Amino acid sequence: MTAGDSGIGYLMQSAGSQQRLALAFAGLVVIGAMAMAMYELFSYVEKHTTAWAHRGSQDS
Repeated sequence: MTAGDSGIGYLMQSAGSQQRLALAFAGLVVIGAMAMAMYELFSYVEKHTTAWAHRGSQDS
């Protein structure tokens, strides 16, 4: 995030240095939403590819 010259990290860094905190927090929210979506995606893939390892757990 600190060495890039494009993307969400660069947007957050430049917005922070320009005192545009709302834009910096919006970037943080976007990164958080992307992280949650990635977690759910990989959780789904893990559950369906390694079902043998989750025999004793409850389905949710």
